[in-house]
Amino acid sequence: MLALDLLPILKQHRPFAILSSVGLAVLYVELSWASFNFWSSRSLDEAIAVTGLIAVLAFVGYLISFFVPPLLVRDTWDHPRAWGVLSNVAAWSVGITIALNVIEFGLLLYLVNFDLIASYHLLRDVYVYTFFALLFFHGLLLYVRYVTFLYQTPDHVQPLKVIASSLGVGLILLFVGGFLFLIDLVHLENASAAMQGIMGLHVYGRGLYLFTLVIAAYVWHLRWIADH
Repeated sequence: MLALDLLPILKQHRPFAILSSVGLAVLYVELSWASFNFWSSRSLDEAIAVTGLIAVLAFVGYLISFFVPPLLVRDTWDHPRAWGVLSNVAAWSVGITIALNVIEFGLLLYLVNFDLIASYHLLRDVYVYTFFALLFFHGLLLYVRYVTFLYQTPDHVQPLKVIASSLGVGLILLFVGGFLFLIDLVHLENASAAMQGIMGLHVYGRGLYLFTLVIAAYVWHLRWIADH
């Protein structure tokens, strides 16, 4: 399989990449705001500057994770099957996404003055954001690219497998999203009365936004598969 033959597929879905980068960046802005209110002793001006840096870095970093890996494809990437090339591109996206989130975690730790209690909360949140970005954004993009290739070779398409895979991703979304939301509710119940208002905004606002964002990505992938 010639790697360069897959470039037209890899260059598709630019709007999805841009909108996903914007949507994911908002998550880090909200987390930075919450971190400042819950744990940080930084001044407001410094917190705004750090939050701005976090937002720009998240947006640019995710753009890079979507747009740069396809540019790295060379004829030396030839594989017996298209999946080898596409997964190689996805592996670069995974590496960039993980590196981005490590940097974001460091900036958030700086924002909260490396508070130990804040650190494990932030570690969990950044890990969840990384997991969701990899599975429901880069993962779905990889899946759509591969199915697009299969649709160009009809003899290889097995509709039941395509449907089963999409349903499996949907079930994972519901299970993981529900589990994490329950954890957040426990934190909300354990918060002091004075903090429950802002904690509730953080828990429900972040949870509903993240769930809506992932549902939008899931619907996008269903629409793309159905249209082809």
